[in-house]
Amino acid sequence: MPKPKQERRRYIRIKKSFLLTYFDKAQPHRKYEITQLKNIGLGGMCFITSHSFNPAAELCIELKTPYLAETTHLEGVVLESHEKMKNRIYETRLEFRNLDTEAKILLEKLMAYFLNGKTT
Repeated sequence: MPKPKQERRRYIRIKKSFLLTYFDKAQPHRKYEITQLKNIGLGGMCFITSHSFNPAAELCIELKTPYLAETTHLEGVVLESHEKMKNRIYETRLEFRNLDTEAKILLEKLMAYFLNGKTT
């Protein structure tokens, strides 16, 4: 029997399909409107993009969920953009960086809600 793959992530991820807007920090005038989130955790997220990003590209995310009243602003560094549909759809993995206190608290509340069924 094959050995199960060991989890490399430091943080648990939840699989939810929230909508978000994103832009490359180097080109803030070029926003990519609504796309879909695949999963999110305290350390990062995976979401669908319309084109590939180079590893180490810095992205800014505006996350809206029905569970949090405010838009959550997140920043991170691209780990990988994996092509899912040739020249059209990519899964982009992002590691969070430079999160302000408010973003950290909102992420913790979101995670607690889905993992424990309650808010903190």
